[in-house]
Amino acid sequence: MQAVFEDLLDEIRRGRRAVLATVVRATGSTPRTPGARMLLRADGTSSGSIGGGAFEAMIAADARELLLQTDPVPEIKRYTFTETGDDALGMACGGTAEVLLEVAGPGARLIVFGAGHVGLALARLAARVGFAPEIVDDREPFCEAARTAGIGRVFRCDAAYEEGVPEIDASCFVAVVTRCHATDRLALRRVVGRPLRYVGLIGSRRKKAVIFRELAEHDGVAADDLARVRCPIGLPIGGETPDEIAVSIVAELMQVRSGTA
Repeated sequence: MQAVFEDLLDEIRRGRRAVLATVVRATGSTPRTPGARMLLRADGTSSGSIGGGAFEAMIAADARELLLQTDPVPEIKRYTFTETGDDALGMACGGTAEVLLEVAGPGARLIVFGAGHVGLALARLAARVGFAPEIVDDREPFCEAARTAGIGRVFRCDAAYEEGVPEIDASCFVAVVTRCHATDRLALRRVVGRPLRYVGLIGSRRKKAVIFRELAEHDGVAADDLARVRCPIGLPIGGETPDEIAVSIVAELMQVRSGTA
């Protein structure tokens, strides 16, 4: 059983999500007793065992569904070792097992473009409320400072914000908070138009107008895609310091994550 937990910790250290399956109740004839555990990884492999055969195959299928969810919650699934009936596994043992399925590993990914004061404050606070921050900047000293802070994963990109940027998928949240309007535009150009959960750009309404005009005229970005960018970023709470700005942005991120925005 210790090996299962060691494998789970290894997945977490590598920044990958996995499902821990634990038998929490068993009645009648079942392959394993309560306390048996197995780990199901995102790549389809597993370690440990709670019964084998059709039982583990069904648990693996349920685990895959959980891993596809952005914000999965633990759930207890009931499996019946009979040939027919609800939750039946097509087996003749006759017992019933209840299994707790828990997703462990990083929360929703937050890509923070900019490793300055605001970027670090944002990543630090977001990590405390369940996001998995990934900081991107083209300046090595700032990347090194972010690594030293130990807030999240750090990526140094090139000056055009094209090479060195982490892979970004539809489940990601993106906050563009770089040092100036030129780099903000480069970073935003990298993600605008993608079906992301959230894209926010720091800056005033005037800055928004300038960057949006440049993206439309020089980069051919569609108006509908620009309209989905939240700018000014964050909720209007009147903050000015990096920490206050981070609070406003994280509040907005939490609203989107919970489906209330």
